[in-house]
Formats: sequence, C-alpha cells, structure tokens
Amino acid sequence: MTFRKKVFVSQKIAIRFGAHEVKVQALVSPFGAKYVFEDSDIPQELRLNLGKEVQVFYKNVPTKARLVREVNSIGVLYNIRFLNPSGLFLRQIERDIRENGIPSPWIRSLPRLVSDTKNAPSPAICVLFYRGETHILSIKNFTLGGLLLEFAGEGLSEIRIGEKIEFDIVTNYGEKISDVVAKISHFTLERGVSEDIMEKMQIGVQFLSMSMLSESKYKTTIREHCRELKLALPQN
Repeated sequence: MTFRKKVFVSQKIAIRFGAHEVKVQALVSPFGAKYVFEDSDIPQELRLNLGKEVQVFYKNVPTKARLVREVNSIGVLYNIRFLNPSGLFLRQIERDIRENGIPSPWIRSLPRLVSDTKNAPSPAICVLFYRGETHILSIKNFTLGGLLLEFAGEGLSEIRIGEKIEFDIVTNYGEKISDVVAKISHFTLERGVSEDIMEKMQIGVQFLSMSMLSESKYKTTIREHCRELKLALPQN
C-alpha cells in the first residue's frame, strides 16, 4: 500500500476586508488556502479586493493574505496566499495537518522539480512567442510532462485554457531547448495592489511536442538535476 503525504487540513477560516468578514471552509496548507470560492459564490466586495491585502484568521490567529484567481479546466476558482505568516500561525496549521490532515486531492503521475535548486542543472527561462510578440517567463518548477511558468506584466492577459503555445527553454547553464509546443492547462492571476505593481501570473503548461534533439536535451537536464539532488543527500 502506498501512503500519500498529508499536505492540507480542511478547516473553516475567516477573511476580513474593510468592514466585511466572511467565513468559509477551505483546504489549508502553510502556504495558503485552496478552493476558497468558486466564481459564482465569491462576495462582490471581496472580488473587488483581488490583489489587495486582506486579513485571514485561522483558529483566531491572524495573518496577512492575498486573494488569487485561478483558471483551470473546471472553471474559475479563488484561492488565498498567505503573506509572511507568523511562526504561531504556521505551527497551528502544521499541527492540524499532522493530526487531521489529508493528502492532496490532485494525484500527480510525475514529481515536480524546483528550478532554483542550488548547483543543479534546471530549466530557468521560457522564451515565449505569443501573438507576434516575445515574452520572457521564469520557470518555477518542471516535470517530464510540463512546466510551471511565472510572468509579471499584462501582455499575456488573453491566454486561454487549452490554447497551444510555442517557446524555447533556456537552462541555468545556458543550454537552449528549442521549438517546444505545449498547451495551457491552468493559470493563476494575482493583480498588482497599485498601478505601479504589475500583475503576476503563474501558468501551467503540458508538453505536446518537441524535436528529438530538444527532448534529449530536456531529459538529460532532468537526469543531471536528479543526480545532483541525490549527491546532496546526507551520506550515512
């Protein structure tokens, strides 16, 4: 039997914004809360606060947070991202996860690897060719099947779920992996809190095709990344 790691706890949280407060049941982790609202049930006052700081109470312990809009294959959802939570706040959540936690409801067939792992070869930059323009996106994590990209700006506001895109990948060692074709599987949007701060998007993409040479380079990068991770493990 395979035991999956507990990463969430189902718990009621309170969200306070201005003179308003709402209480909702959500999947809570030390990083935030998932599936807080669907597009049809989010309060209008809170919808207008997208990107602005709100206050979240977990078992009466407060932290600053931000509402994030996610678009995926099942529709539009709203999540909460915690902002610099206190040690007390995190310890309460971690204790509840240990005692009453649940595994992630999303089963991944492939592990996600983090791009900023020190001293390990990794895909670092995505050079995206989209509607006649070139955009530079950072790569947050990667698997054999796809990438999680991050972009700050407004040039990609028209992307749609299922849309095909083409891009090049550049690794942190300068290796170029060219002519990758993928489709948008999901994206999240975090609006800037003022006109001076740009929107931040995270975009999940699933590979559709790449040349044999590019595929070989990409798989070699993953193998070398995993080898460095193994070498970094404490030796008994």
